[in-house]
Amino acid sequence: MDLLKCFEKNWRENIALPEGVTVLAACSGGIDSLAMLDMLDRLQEVLGVRLAAAHFEHGIRGKDSLEDAEFVREFCGARGIEFYGASADVPGEAARAGESLETAARRLRYAFLRRIAGALSEKYGMGENQEKLGRVVIATAHHRDDQAETVLMHLIRGTGLRGLGGIRCRQGDLVRPLLFASKRELAEYCRQRRLEPRHDATNDEADCLRNRLRLELLPLLAREYNPALGDALCQLADIAQADEDYLRQAAEKLWQELAAEAEQGFCFNLGRLLQLSLAMQRRLVQQAAFEVSGCQLAYVQVQAVLQLAKKGRTGTELQLPFGLLAEISYNFLYIIKKTIPFSGNHGTMDIMGEFEKISLRVPGTTCLPDGSRITAELAEDRQQLEVLLKSAAGHADSADTAAGNGGCMAVYGDWDKCNQPLAVRHRKNGDRVSIGNGHKKLKDFLIDSRIPRQQRDELWLVADGGGDGNILWLPGVRRFAEAAADEGTRKFFVLRMINKG
Repeated sequence: MDLLKCFEKNWRENIALPEGVTVLAACSGGIDSLAMLDMLDRLQEVLGVRLAAAHFEHGIRGKDSLEDAEFVREFCGARGIEFYGASADVPGEAARAGESLETAARRLRYAFLRRIAGALSEKYGMGENQEKLGRVVIATAHHRDDQAETVLMHLIRGTGLRGLGGIRCRQGDLVRPLLFASKRELAEYCRQRRLEPRHDATNDEADCLRNRLRLELLPLLAREYNPALGDALCQLADIAQADEDYLRQAAEKLWQELAAEAEQGFCFNLGRLLQLSLAMQRRLVQQAAFEVSGCQLAYVQVQAVLQLAKKGRTGTELQLPFGLLAEISYNFLYIIKKTIPFSGNHGTMDIMGEFEKISLRVPGTTCLPDGSRITAELAEDRQQLEVLLKSAAGHADSADTAAGNGGCMAVYGDWDKCNQPLAVRHRKNGDRVSIGNGHKKLKDFLIDSRIPRQQRDELWLVADGGGDGNILWLPGVRRFAEAAADEGTRKFFVLRMINKG
């Protein structure tokens, strides 16, 4: 089996990205990620991609962890691969946030990866083809064994069709080009290529669910019940993904037809809802809950909502998690959130009236009502800009600023193109944003970006013209095309969002 040819074939069939895209490869230095980085490096020109690598040092394994980081740095340096690295105190952050080490590590790691992806998008996104050239995806080295573990873990915890689909080859800004290969095949590839990957001894400890599945349960099931269990679980994932895609598209069509916006949520005509298949009823209820709260209801909660709908008695209601309420009123099922908090104050959007605008101090730091801050700095040339960007990147590695929902938490642009002063505010009716060569309603952009409805009024945005001009930035989400820097830029602004906490 020529793994490199299989990698190229899988990339073209299942990743299918246009040429010119930048691939940010997450590399720990282990067998899987080192093999992936090596293959991407060998296939850069064939696939028409630009390659960069990133390593996140979790601060868990002391000297060994630091040596892993240096190994990846040197590997990239020897091959001329653009490299980005960062460190964090994951144990400390896990204790502070009340999370497991695994959860905290994943959260901080992906925040770092997406921050670097945002910086690369800015770096390579200048010029007429900004949208195409600025596209960045993050490649992780999940393989077939990981897929089998994930499906089994979802089964044990309880899941639906979506969970049975496991890991996808391409999902948003993430690509997993190794799902076709097993760990054993990747180890053999490294041996043939004379690569010397690092070994993380924590993977040998049965101290978390995934490790116990890999080290104990999967070998037991394969030995006692089905030697080809791994393949069977991966086939199940493939079937479930296709079925889930079909049902999701059907539900989306029904959503457009049946879901009506209501105050603080959505409503459905009971007669039309109850005529649908049970599968579609569940999906529409689940989507309404997600649109309003950004969270998924449990199976029993969805069932309880549908029972409420079947009874259909006006005035009956059901309290749900995440501040949600399901209620029946005159042949309609409502799924709503009673109040939407506004900026950490005690009011709601309904009673706040005028939208608050706060002038940004440039240069300086502006404190926002919810406890977050925006720092603004000016650079007179590109050399000074690089220094400011590196400083912003370094600060974003800390635990209190790394979690920005994976969005861009620091941006820069052309100061002379701004209609000064700059201001920060929440969205308002009529807002439009510049994307590439065109404009779009901010509301439509937020919907397309799958920002939960309940969160949209809470997002801050930075606009010029004292807050009434062009929208430049939605912190944590996107930097827009207005005031973009180009080859003729002489003075730059650098903005950084620091979350509350």
